Amino acid sequence: MSIGEIKANTAPSRSAFRAGVLECLALIPSYVPFGLVCGVASVQAGLGEWGAVALAAFAFAGSSQAVLTQFLSGGAPLMIAVLSGLVVNLRMAVYSAAISQRIAGASRMERVLWAAFLVDQTFISNEARRSRGEYEDHPLPFYLGCAFTLWPWWVLMNAIGAFAGAKLPTSWQLDFTIPLSFVAMVVPLLKSRGQILAASAGGVAGVMLYAMPLKTGLIVACVFGTCVGMLVDTMLTKRTVSPGAAR
Repeated sequence: MSIGEIKANTAPSRSAFRAGVLECLALIPSYVPFGLVCGVASVQAGLGEWGAVALAAFAFAGSSQAVLTQFLSGGAPLMIAVLSGLVVNLRMAVYSAAISQRIAGASRMERVLWAAFLVDQTFISNEARRSRGEYEDHPLPFYLGCAFTLWPWWVLMNAIGAFAGAKLPTSWQLDFTIPLSFVAMVVPLLKSRGQILAASAGGVAGVMLYAMPLKTGLIVACVFGTCVGMLVDTMLTKRTVSPGAAR
């Protein structure tokens, strides 16, 4: 393969990567307070400064990290704390199911990359890209552009919180900025009646089931919202197919 052909093949991937970076730059501010709080909480849970940085780097899951450190601070056994963090992150199973068919032909290394950086913001950014019909032939570079914008920033904010955030009280509860940024990204994507009803049903169910143990209400709410959306789409599809058209 000539140098010109190599450049022709890599140019679209670079463009997709840059687009992913730009897509997620606006989300960086929302990581600042949550990352600082999680860094402080990790140190207070006994992980130490570098342990807090390692947890942020390898887990890359703010909600799970917050739950794990809360359990450790409360004196819970390590295994219980880890399992609780995993339960909170079960929503990633829903995200994985959503993208599984699209990456069925991906290599093992590519699947590892999709899994390693799968969080709320990278998932919804990728869904926004798909809804716009952009970079259909280069989804992974776009996804990695999102990941390599958010992941280092998340680790940096945790590091600052761990090493210099002793003056920042965890009682501030600043983690609400992450859900707000997620809502701001999702709402513009709700265009069909089924999508709107699914999101509404899931949101209402999430609030009603908030008190379920280990945050399992979130998973139930996801399933409920998905079922509502599928039911509405099925009913609307049947309604649009008239008897005359069937004949």
